[in-house]
Amino acid sequence: MIAAIGFIVAEPALAIADEAELRERFGEQQFAPAGGFVLRQGQKLPDLVWNNPELAATVVDNPAIPTRWFDEQFEEVENAAETGRYYAYGEAPAPNGPVLRQAMTCCCVAKEVNLKAVAEKSIAGRTEAQNPGGWREEVDDLVRQWQSTEEGAVELAALLGADRPSGPVRRGQWQMENATQHVLLKRKLMGLDRQPLVKATPRKLQGEAAPTLRKAPLTETDFSEEQVRAIQSKLKEWYADSREPMAIVIAQNGVVVLAKGFGTLNGEKVTVDTPMSLDSAMKPLIGLQLATYIDRGHLQLDEPIGNYLPDFDTPRDRNLTFRAGHVHATGIHFPWELAFRRLFYFHTWHESLIAHCKREWEPGTEHRYGVVGVILSVRALELLRGRNYWDAMERDLIAPLGIHNVLPGGRGFSAENMARIGVLLHNGGKYGLWEVFSEKTHAAILPTSLKPYFPDLDMEYGIGLKDASQHLGPGSYGHGGGCGTLLAINPEQHLVVAMVRNGHGKDYKKYRDELMALVRKSIQE
Repeated sequence: MIAAIGFIVAEPALAIADEAELRERFGEQQFAPAGGFVLRQGQKLPDLVWNNPELAATVVDNPAIPTRWFDEQFEEVENAAETGRYYAYGEAPAPNGPVLRQAMTCCCVAKEVNLKAVAEKSIAGRTEAQNPGGWREEVDDLVRQWQSTEEGAVELAALLGADRPSGPVRRGQWQMENATQHVLLKRKLMGLDRQPLVKATPRKLQGEAAPTLRKAPLTETDFSEEQVRAIQSKLKEWYADSREPMAIVIAQNGVVVLAKGFGTLNGEKVTVDTPMSLDSAMKPLIGLQLATYIDRGHLQLDEPIGNYLPDFDTPRDRNLTFRAGHVHATGIHFPWELAFRRLFYFHTWHESLIAHCKREWEPGTEHRYGVVGVILSVRALELLRGRNYWDAMERDLIAPLGIHNVLPGGRGFSAENMARIGVLLHNGGKYGLWEVFSEKTHAAILPTSLKPYFPDLDMEYGIGLKDASQHLGPGSYGHGGGCGTLLAINPEQHLVVAMVRNGHGKDYKKYRDELMALVRKSIQE
């Protein structure tokens, strides 16, 4: 946005060419509480105002934003009687389409609280001894962040909370918990709070346990020690050339063939248990989460997302199904620049922005890889579950599988964790004593021809999964991320390859392809 109101920090200005483009991109406009995100006990709660009121006023007759405030119990209030979190909700007028819905968390502190003193205590000792001036600047920056951003207000509320944990907090933990609160507020505002919550968790297997990721003699696999040494030599060569930290797990029938980390991260040696970025390699996890709801009959893969998100319950969106969302056939223009600037992990109200995005074609008539359909899918699941999608995933899917040491929002996932997901998929939805979903549902999410569902799309695609034959040979499937993280599964050879990293580094494609060629050669000999 171009200008700031009070303590609101402006985003980079939108490159708006004319009024027509502003109308088309109006969903990118934002608003926030007048005066900032830190409230004082006893004050009247402020109105929400546009970050860029002059620009909004050029296409909206009355730019005033009807504002509602809620306390921590989601009771509607007008004054900040108690300290703690308050939630502001606005339905702003828009030139096209539905109102623009946004909600945000603010932190109310007692009148006598000195924010600088709180900031000093929070960062005490980190830089004072080395650079007193820099330490004072860091204090000012932290106070400014609390006042000017929702993320900062959430952090401040957590720091002041009586239930603050004594130990270290995972990066993203507070934001994930805040997102779950917004899901509950959203259910209330949509009149869903009296409807029972839906929970889809793994079921105990009645028969023999399925394979798990495990250590066993190499003789239980098709790999020889010489072949494993050759693969490890290639990995060492890759790291020596790129110096990009990474970890990899290769398993066959669940038996670990190779598990190795390379480099250091945050001063510690990388292991197969080191959390690293997922980026789009999160899509298989989101696909698995959706599969559990499908398997339990809570929704159908080919029903409209608009059945759950009212902004998309329109005649033009009848083909905007969950399948269309996950195979990237929404027809909604959501540019990568916007996707990166507004990551969806904890943006509970994100579909309101998407509802104002340009429609380029009818859903299901064309394919263009992106993230917009996945965002709509998780926003729908959140309303059923009553939790932020990642919060629910950790509780309902990740924990039962023994997966641990993850960072909320897919910001940290280890090679060993990813390999467990690979083994689960190879087992057709089973892992150890658990059945996550049936073989029928497993088959429904694998890459398949889209023509029976979308006659104009002559291609194969799955739910969070796509063809990976270029990596592990015919019949293989999986997904990668822009950071270089990769999951690939060859069902015929019972093979799983899981690699995590935070960046491509030098010659990524060259070394990846050489590595995969070595793995393929090993199972073919």
